[in-house]
Amino acid sequence: MSIYYVKPDSDNQFPDKETTPVLESADGLRAVNIPTTSLQYFLRYWWMYAFKGDDSQEVTAPGNLPNLDIDYLQGLIDQQDEQIEQQTKNIESLQTENKSLKSANELTQQGLMEAVDYLSSQLPPASATTDTGSAAASIAAPASSAASES
Repeated sequence: MSIYYVKPDSDNQFPDKETTPVLESADGLRAVNIPTTSLQYFLRYWWMYAFKGDDSQEVTAPGNLPNLDIDYLQGLIDQQDEQIEQQTKNIESLQTENKSLKSANELTQQGLMEAVDYLSSQLPPASATTDTGSAAASIAAPASSAASES
């Protein structure tokens, strides 16, 4: 919001058309709050905006000029729109990075599996004596149990 000082007309309803708005307070001038987005309209047509009340620092627009309240709200909407667009770009960027990381993770897992397969193929086979010894013991057990039954 910007504050301008204007000289009110004789009825204290409109700014005096013969004087221009100024940025510094002085005797006989009245403060007016103007949304930043509405400065261009106000500075061109300040004498057409009516004071909202006797002591009010707000003005209302005539029918042929934009309402300053609506203009202010439109400015807020535009700011929020810019923030939403920036957040959307950030989300899209993060989604792209996430896909890239998933792809790199899959390649790493594939490489690890290939390394395990390669290393497994390089190991010497397990000793055959351990396997045949346990096989002989399992064959002998049924023969001894058959002899004890008779």
